[in-house]
Amino acid sequence: MYVAKIGYAEGKCSKCGKTLRRRRPADYAVCDCYLYCPLCRKKMQPYTPDLTPTTYGPIISDTEASDLNNPMEILYYCSDCQYYSAQHPIEVALG
Repeated sequence: MYVAKIGYAEGKCSKCGKTLRRRRPADYAVCDCYLYCPLCRKKMQPYTPDLTPTTYGPIISDTEASDLNNPMEILYYCSDCQYYSAQHPIEVALG
């Protein structure tokens, strides 16, 4: 027998701790914390390099916390604090 899911489901993001709430029958939600700079909390811009970093030199940032270990995985850039982010969207299970 099938029971319809009604009401709201909620879950907590493992990265930022935000509680996400969606109408049922949703089982998952995507947290938007990957779009915001973890240092200044401003919305970051999509980052698309013009040239291959290994050919033309490394990305230089004043911010020690940037994700510069793998420069080809950088997806977003904060123009205010020069933070480079390789964080992907986080899928949150709703219960």
